[in-house]
Amino acid sequence: MILPRLLKVAFTEWKLFFTDPAAVLLLVVAGLLYAFYYPTPYIYQTVSKVPVGIVDMDHSEKARELIQMSAAAQQIEVRAVYNDLLEAENAMAKSDIFGYMVIPKDMEKNLQRKEQVSLNIFTHGAYVMLHGAIGTAFSTCAMTLGATSKVKQIALAKKVPSAQAMAMRDPFPISIQTMFNSTGSYSNYIVPSVLILILQQSLVIGIGVLGGPRAHRRFRRKFRDSAVENESLPFRYFGRSLAYFMHYCCFILFYHCVIYNIFNFPRRGELLPMMVFALVFLASTINFGMVISQIFLRRETSMQLFLYLSIPILFLANFSWPTYLMPRWMAAISYILPSTFAIPAWISIEQMGGDIYDVAPKLYALAIQAVIYACLGLLLSRVRDKTHLYSGDM
Repeated sequence: MILPRLLKVAFTEWKLFFTDPAAVLLLVVAGLLYAFYYPTPYIYQTVSKVPVGIVDMDHSEKARELIQMSAAAQQIEVRAVYNDLLEAENAMAKSDIFGYMVIPKDMEKNLQRKEQVSLNIFTHGAYVMLHGAIGTAFSTCAMTLGATSKVKQIALAKKVPSAQAMAMRDPFPISIQTMFNSTGSYSNYIVPSVLILILQQSLVIGIGVLGGPRAHRRFRRKFRDSAVENESLPFRYFGRSLAYFMHYCCFILFYHCVIYNIFNFPRRGELLPMMVFALVFLASTINFGMVISQIFLRRETSMQLFLYLSIPILFLANFSWPTYLMPRWMAAISYILPSTFAIPAWISIEQMGGDIYDVAPKLYALAIQAVIYACLGLLLSRVRDKTHLYSGDM
């Protein structure tokens, strides 16, 4: 009799998702809409064709070669070649360009004399992504030109083949391999983390809007006298939790099988670790939502609060900035939220191919949260059930 009663409560709650406009928006539309909307601006994945300029004070063959190499770089687009610094500074002030490189006078002569040459690169520091792309592109071109000149000098002086001269110039070549984001894509870095945050926020707010396990939810007037709405507390609590759990398991599966394929995100997750992750993450988030839903009398309050808190929660989520660099009080607050542990666990499993043992500390933390919030949620629900209902209640 226990399982049929739980399933009856769960199915009744699930049907409410599609009959209440606010619940439809939060529990159905938000998870689908944001999954497509958020990755779309990053569809090109890496920063490219950033408008830049070059100040050429040398007007030599080597300077023209460096300009051609810069023009061929994928990250930048050379919009203009200037004769003095003032022109480049004015262009960047007008946002016509976001950076420029200064080729000093007598660069070619100094290279021929085997003297050191300094190239200055100026970038618009207010745009961090553009700053990195410009600096990398110009630096790579300059280093390539310098290495080519050095190899030619060694080959001529030592009378050796170019391959041997290259080995003499760089006896310890370094090869840097990026393992889990080989393209350096910004979308591969940020979007998978935000997807988990979307699930958490929509789920917590949705539970608050529907009233969680509260008895006699007044906004469902035609159902408030039904047997399902008046089930005993354990059946109400765990039956409704089961509805949210099954519903959001479908979202996790949808993200893994559809969203990751459409936007070409790295997908290395095994089935078993994902199942364990879904269990503890959703258990923690659902019970957290059940606690929140018992605190507010009006269904709109949880929506207003957590929508305003979305940006702070985003910064506390342990991916935009390392936790160990945060003030201790902010790091302590972040431990209240399931996303603090869920995001690194999801990234480890889904993008890095980690197994259960690799993410065990994060899963343990989520499991502890789930137990604590479940006990607190049941306690608050019992207190709320005994509280007189006012007209402002749900």
